[in-house]
Amino acid sequence: MTRPADIPTSRSTEYDGIIGLLMEHAAAGDPDAAAVADRIARACLDDGHLWRAMELGSRGELRELFETHFPELAAGNDRDMRWKKYLYKRLCGWPGFEG
Repeated sequence: MTRPADIPTSRSTEYDGIIGLLMEHAAAGDPDAAAVADRIARACLDDGHLWRAMELGSRGELRELFETHFPELAAGNDRDMRWKKYLYKRLCGWPGFEG
Protein backbone atom coordinates (compact mmCIF):
# COMPACT_ATOMS: atom_id res chain seq x y z
CA MET A 1 0.00 0.00 0.00
CA THR A 2 1.44 3.38 -0.97
CA ARG A 3 1.52 6.02 1.77
CA PRO A 4 -0.78 8.97 0.99
CA ALA A 5 1.03 12.24 0.25
CA ASP A 6 -0.79 14.10 3.02
CA ILE A 7 0.79 12.03 5.83
CA PRO A 8 3.45 14.25 7.49
CA THR A 9 6.99 13.02 6.92
CA SER A 10 7.60 13.19 10.66
CA ARG A 11 4.80 10.63 11.21
CA SER A 12 5.38 8.43 8.15
CA THR A 13 7.14 5.60 10.02
CA GLU A 14 4.32 5.53 12.56
CA TYR A 15 1.64 5.49 9.85
CA ASP A 16 3.47 2.78 7.89
CA GLY A 17 3.85 0.64 11.01
CA ILE A 18 0.16 0.81 11.83
CA ILE A 19 -0.84 0.05 8.24
CA GLY A 20 1.59 -2.88 8.16
CA LEU A 21 0.28 -4.32 11.41
CA LEU A 22 -3.34 -3.99 10.33
CA MET A 23 -2.84 -5.41 6.85
CA GLU A 24 -0.79 -8.30 8.21
CA HIS A 25 -3.88 -9.27 10.21
CA ALA A 26 -6.58 -8.36 7.68
CA ALA A 27 -9.38 -10.83 7.13
CA ALA A 28 -8.66 -12.96 4.08
CA GLY A 29 -10.32 -11.63 0.96
CA ASP A 30 -11.65 -8.50 2.67
CA PRO A 31 -11.97 -5.86 -0.08
CA ASP A 32 -12.46 -3.06 2.49
CA ALA A 33 -9.51 -3.86 4.78
CA ALA A 34 -7.06 -1.44 3.16
CA ALA A 35 -9.48 1.49 3.33
CA VAL A 36 -10.36 0.73 6.96
CA ALA A 37 -6.65 0.34 7.81
CA ASP A 38 -5.93 3.75 6.29
CA ARG A 39 -8.78 5.30 8.27
CA ILE A 40 -7.53 3.74 11.52
CA ALA A 41 -3.89 4.70 10.87
CA ARG A 42 -4.83 8.31 10.13
CA ALA A 43 -6.95 8.48 13.28
CA CYS A 44 -4.08 7.05 15.35
CA LEU A 45 -2.07 10.14 14.42
CA ASP A 46 -4.65 12.33 16.17
CA ASP A 47 -4.70 12.94 19.91
CA GLY A 48 -7.35 11.35 22.08
CA HIS A 49 -9.44 8.25 21.75
CA LEU A 50 -9.29 6.37 18.48
CA TRP A 51 -13.04 5.86 18.20
CA ARG A 52 -13.62 9.59 18.62
CA ALA A 53 -10.93 10.49 16.07
CA MET A 54 -12.73 8.15 13.66
CA GLU A 55 -16.04 9.88 14.48
CA LEU A 56 -17.65 6.66 15.67
CA GLY A 57 -20.42 6.54 18.24
CA SER A 58 -18.60 4.30 20.73
CA ARG A 59 -15.67 1.99 21.43
CA GLY A 60 -18.08 -0.83 20.65
CA GLU A 61 -18.37 0.35 17.04
CA LEU A 62 -14.57 0.37 16.80
CA ARG A 63 -14.43 -3.17 18.17
CA GLU A 64 -16.91 -4.23 15.49
CA LEU A 65 -14.62 -2.75 12.80
CA PHE A 66 -11.67 -4.69 14.22
CA GLU A 67 -13.69 -7.91 14.52
CA THR A 68 -14.90 -7.58 10.93
CA HIS A 69 -11.73 -6.46 9.17
CA PHE A 70 -8.90 -7.53 11.52
CA PRO A 71 -10.31 -10.46 13.51
CA GLU A 72 -6.95 -11.78 14.72
CA LEU A 73 -6.07 -8.40 16.24
CA ALA A 74 -9.54 -8.16 17.77
CA ALA A 75 -9.14 -11.58 19.36
CA GLY A 76 -5.73 -10.60 20.71
CA ASN A 77 -7.18 -7.64 22.58
CA ASP A 78 -8.62 -9.99 25.18
CA ARG A 79 -8.11 -7.52 28.04
CA ASP A 80 -10.26 -4.86 26.34
CA MET A 81 -7.30 -2.47 26.17
CA ARG A 82 -7.95 0.84 24.45
CA TRP A 83 -7.40 0.22 20.75
CA LYS A 84 -4.76 2.84 20.10
CA LYS A 85 -2.76 1.68 23.11
CA TYR A 86 -3.15 -1.93 21.98
CA LEU A 87 -1.89 -1.16 18.47
CA TYR A 88 1.13 0.76 19.73
CA LYS A 89 2.00 -2.00 22.20
CA ARG A 90 1.86 -4.49 19.32
CA LEU A 91 4.16 -2.22 17.31
CA CYS A 92 6.80 -1.98 20.03
CA GLY A 93 9.87 -3.86 18.95
CA TRP A 94 9.13 -3.77 15.24
CA PRO A 95 12.37 -3.11 13.32
CA GLY A 96 12.52 0.48 12.11
CA PHE A 97 9.55 1.65 14.21
CA GLU A 98 10.26 4.70 16.30
CA GLY A 99 7.14 5.78 18.07
